[in-house]
Amino acid sequence: MKNKNDQHLRLQQQIIHYRSEAASCRQQVQQLEAELAKEKMRSAYLKEKLREAETTNVETYKKKIAALERQLLLCEIALEETRYNTSKETQTPAFERAAAVSALFHYSVVVPTHLDEEELTIIGDFIIRNHGTAPLHHLIVCLRLSPPKTAVLSGKIVLPNSGRAEQETLISNSAESWTFTHENWREKVRQSGEYWLAPLYDAPLEPSEERRFSQFEITVPPSSNARSLTVDGFVYCAELPKGVPAANHIAIQW
Repeated sequence: MKNKNDQHLRLQQQIIHYRSEAASCRQQVQQLEAELAKEKMRSAYLKEKLREAETTNVETYKKKIAALERQLLLCEIALEETRYNTSKETQTPAFERAAAVSALFHYSVVVPTHLDEEELTIIGDFIIRNHGTAPLHHLIVCLRLSPPKTAVLSGKIVLPNSGRAEQETLISNSAESWTFTHENWREKVRQSGEYWLAPLYDAPLEPSEERRFSQFEITVPPSSNARSLTVDGFVYCAELPKGVPAANHIAIQW
C-alpha cells in the first residue's frame, strides 16, 4: 500500500512539473510572438522611411535639374541680348519661325479714398499664350516695376528655399504656382525692380495653350514718394531666348 502511495505521489509531482514546463513554454512562445510583432513593425517603419528617402532624393534632383536648366536659359538670354546689341541679325533662326508667344496684362486698380493713409492696389493676371506650332519649353517671365522700390509685387510664388510641405500646400491650392529664378531675387528687385519668375511645374506650353501668373497683387504703400508706376512684362523660353514683350503694360498716376 505504501508503494502505491509513493508512486501516486511521484506521478502528481511529475504532472506538476510538466505543467510548469508547459506554462514556461507558453510564456516563451508569447514573448517570441511579441518580439516578432515588434520586428515586423520595425521592418515596416524602416521600409517606409526608405521609400520616403528615395522619393525625397528624386524630387531634390529634379528640382536641381530644373534650376540648372533655368540658369542655362538665363545665360542664353544674356548672350542673345549681347549679340543683339553688337550686331543686328539678318536672318531669323528656323526654330523661331515655328515659335510664337504673346503676353497680356488683365488688371484692375483699387484706388483708396485717402492715398496718404491707405495703400493703392493693382490686382490682375499676366496671361501667356502659345501662338506657334511648336511647344515652348522652360518659360520665364520678367515683370519690371518702374521706378524700383515704388511698389511690391506678390502672388502665388513659392520662395526658392521653401520647405517641401509649404510647396505641396501651395501647389494643392493652385496648379499655376510660380517661383523665383534667382537665389538673390530680393537684391535684384531692389536694384532694378525686376521680378524673374518661372512656373513651379516646368511643363511645356503646348500650341494654343495658356499659362497664367494669376491673381497677382501690386501694392503701393502710402509712404511712397513716387506719383506714378509702370509695369512691363516680358516672356522668355528656350525657343525664344531674346524674349517677347507683353502686348500692353500697366501705367498709373496718382
